[in-house]
Amino acid sequence: MAAVIPGASDGDGPRGDRRFRDADRGQLLLISGLVVAVSLVALVVLLNASIYSENVATRGIEAADGEALEVRAAAVEETGKLIDGTNRNRPANHSEATAAVEEGIADLDEYLARAYADRGGVTRVSGDPSSIRAGRYVTGNLTANGTGDANATLAAGVNRTRGFVLEVDSTNLSSTDASGAPDDAFYIEFDDGVNETREVYVYNGTGDNVTVAVGQNGSAPTVVCSTPTADRVAVDLTGGTLGDERCPGLWATSAGELGTPYDVTLERTDKANGTVTATVRPDSGDAVGSDLTSSPAVYDAEIDLRYRTAELRFETTVRVAPGEPDA
Repeated sequence: MAAVIPGASDGDGPRGDRRFRDADRGQLLLISGLVVAVSLVALVVLLNASIYSENVATRGIEAADGEALEVRAAAVEETGKLIDGTNRNRPANHSEATAAVEEGIADLDEYLARAYADRGGVTRVSGDPSSIRAGRYVTGNLTANGTGDANATLAAGVNRTRGFVLEVDSTNLSSTDASGAPDDAFYIEFDDGVNETREVYVYNGTGDNVTVAVGQNGSAPTVVCSTPTADRVAVDLTGGTLGDERCPGLWATSAGELGTPYDVTLERTDKANGTVTATVRPDSGDAVGSDLTSSPAVYDAEIDLRYRTAELRFETTVRVAPGEPDA
């Protein structure tokens, strides 16, 4: 009969217990790994869902924001056209000019309301009469200024200027260069009365290109741009263009702010031919001294704009001064 050795059985004794404990640990590790894997999968699914929802929501907001900016741009552009159109019609006085702009803003409100109603948007454009500030609209010929000499005052006692455009005949400009421009060329002078002046010279330069140079306090000017000769060339001082090209540094304040009030004069007009227009804001009162034709005008105005959709509520107040330089 076989002898039984105590402790030799697989299920009994210390060795058997150890094997069972090792098996339990393995099962626990397997289950833990499965739980972690399932948790990671759930986390990835939730994260993807969150990212998707945020992208959808963001796209909706961006679309609504873009439409609001579109409404703003349309309101500003049309108000600017309204102001300039009113000035070109030469109202008899500032009260008449203000009333015309008020009526125009009311018409614009109705137009935009109809235009955006089909998109589910509600618009409201209104203007505060107290924000419509008086200006002067100045126009005339460069040579027929009535002063009896070659110089003319465009506007004296000015606080701000916008829409300052010269239309010059290139065939009448002096042929010179930057060094000779102070003695030979037509120019516009800005003088703040405290020994600070800015000069903008217009002449035919190298290759007979219409050239613009700027100077300060009578110093030697620096050429800022030129364009091929044409019958008529537009020099937009406040808009910063010569012909169809951008002309950085053209506006008088490119060398630093001028003091106010300042005077704007046309110098050596016998060396140029063409027309000039500008809208100025008097430093005080509602008139400026000028040798050209000056009429009551609106310089700028503020509009209150509201735009609402199911997803967006947009409100802002915008100052409108078409053709005003950045500086």
